[in-house]
Amino acid sequence: MYRKFIFFACFVFLLGLVSSANGVEGLLGEYYERDTTNPWQVLLMKRLDPMVDFNWGDPGSPDPSVPVDNFMVRWTGEVEAPITATYTFHTQTDDGVRLWVNNEPLIDNWTDHSSTHDSNDIALQAGQRYEITLEYYENGGGAQCQLSWSTSTMTRVAIPSQYLWVGGDRPNPRNPNPADGAMIRETWISLSWSPGDYTASHNVYVGESFDDVQAGTGDTFRVNQTNTDYAVGFTGYPYPDGVVKGTTYYWRIEDIEADETTTHSSPVWSFSIAPRTAYSPIPADGEEFVDPNIVLKWTPGFGAILHTVFFSDDYDTVNDAAAGIPQGAVTYTPGTLESGKTYFWRVDEFFGFETLKGEIWSFSVTGSVSKANPYNGAENVKQTQILTWVAGDNAGSHQVYFGTDKDTVRNATSASPEYKGSKNLGDEKYDPGLLEQDAAYYWRIDEVNNLNPSSPWKGNVWTFTTADFLVVDDLESYNDIDPPNPNSNTIFGYWIDGYGTATNGALVGNDLPPYTDQTTVHGGRQSMPYVYDITIKFAEATLTLDSPRDWTTSGVKTLTIWFHGNLVNDAAPIYVAIANMTGAPAVVTHDDPAATQIHAWTQWDIPLQEFADKGIDLTNVNTITIGVGNKANPPGGTGKMHFDDIGLHPLPPEPEPEPEPAL
Repeated sequence: MYRKFIFFACFVFLLGLVSSANGVEGLLGEYYERDTTNPWQVLLMKRLDPMVDFNWGDPGSPDPSVPVDNFMVRWTGEVEAPITATYTFHTQTDDGVRLWVNNEPLIDNWTDHSSTHDSNDIALQAGQRYEITLEYYENGGGAQCQLSWSTSTMTRVAIPSQYLWVGGDRPNPRNPNPADGAMIRETWISLSWSPGDYTASHNVYVGESFDDVQAGTGDTFRVNQTNTDYAVGFTGYPYPDGVVKGTTYYWRIEDIEADETTTHSSPVWSFSIAPRTAYSPIPADGEEFVDPNIVLKWTPGFGAILHTVFFSDDYDTVNDAAAGIPQGAVTYTPGTLESGKTYFWRVDEFFGFETLKGEIWSFSVTGSVSKANPYNGAENVKQTQILTWVAGDNAGSHQVYFGTDKDTVRNATSASPEYKGSKNLGDEKYDPGLLEQDAAYYWRIDEVNNLNPSSPWKGNVWTFTTADFLVVDDLESYNDIDPPNPNSNTIFGYWIDGYGTATNGALVGNDLPPYTDQTTVHGGRQSMPYVYDITIKFAEATLTLDSPRDWTTSGVKTLTIWFHGNLVNDAAPIYVAIANMTGAPAVVTHDDPAATQIHAWTQWDIPLQEFADKGIDLTNVNTITIGVGNKANPPGGTGKMHFDDIGLHPLPPEPEPEPEPAL
């Protein structure tokens, strides 16, 4: 599908930068066409590059909008020194390069050359930010530009994004150590972080409940202090007897300014203590398209000495196995596996005085039924979700099983109430009807081919949990199958944008698969990429609702939309318009006139009463439109947004008062 490529490329040419209240990590990269007589004139694109560590190949290009030869790049921003030291800045380039730090020229090798190392030294102070400018050009052949640093105590590494900065100040705590989501094999932890720019002291929150740490409730408030490290699992600190294996802990830092009133919070970070059972299987639990000659691997449980592996294509055989041969290796080779089958395995851990039974994992070999939608483990699923899947290589039809108990669905037969009937090849979908809110469901697809003696092939049990709110669009159901295939469900087939029109400058979805964005995501695995051009035109994308159309049920009072802008976007407001089948739409505009430049996932809550006050019948909503700019008076500019997790919620709870800082 190439319908949007020309439009998207034009938008990339026009991206511009204006100031932002808060900065972002990385450097601003401005990519130009190279003209030796009149350089830095033809701007091809701007983007934020988290690091400068590129080897684009021979030939190679940073982006489809940039040619493989004869381009130039200028990166600008600030660099922060983590320690006071003399730093050696290194470049590895093919071709020319120039580098300035703190307005001092460090490297000047503005010549054609193959991959070449250059370096120079400069003294920097810990915590101080210095202006940095890196210029590079590519003439022909290989294209490479890498920026790194080293000190007498630090080996040469590419400069991490956490020490690079573009834009304004950094008010919030950042750079958690251990990294967010880290798995730790210790019984005590030293936490540390980088403070925000305005901090005088820090409130530290630690606990086992994400919600409590986020709200600062319960006993999660631990201390107010001025230093930027804190221990957990040590005498005199939280969990003095040590952190518990297999447990996840959450923490958050709240910076307090000198006025003792203004605060700036980090996100909620987490770390987990490794469990005593085996974990992190390879292939991952539920993985599809696995090579039939796979070698199984895993991470041993915390403190385990020996491991016993049980493997079969039958769940009960693996589950019921009681004895096996212990081994020291953390790999297992099951031999060549049968195409189209699902296999199960388990690793028990021996500690010298006890054996712990492991979790049962599964995977499917290439040729099996696959691509469950909702995906296995999905959360906040729509209550009117249609289940879909992709047929395996040998399927002639599919048997559908669906229910609310995992074991019952796993053991169900065609005589069980969980059996929902057979689906012909080409009809890979099942409508379970209206589902309960905040409920777990399980489903299984068996593949049948009466001409194959190995049939039927029993499928894995997939699970999902419905949302405890009304889902308008979580962006998870869209796929990359082009029409006229009957299974096509592309995002731009539902969100109608400005493609092919001269007055609407919105384009939804990527030009090439994946059509949804799978990198900048708020919840689940997908979000909606939204390119806008509001130069003498408006930008709108509209979804016609099938459900929910009644926005008065389940006690909902608020429309919530999550959006993510970009610092390099041209500044513009965003708005939402709701409409009935007849009558004028009601429009609500975000309070920030430069919302397109908010470079973070941002929750936008809109009271539904605002739409009702403007004449909308909330019992029968027909369409929702997301727009950029001002439709009546377009401000001009271009950029790219992301939207995700559009839903209807009850009124949010009142926030609890902040704890008083310790004196």
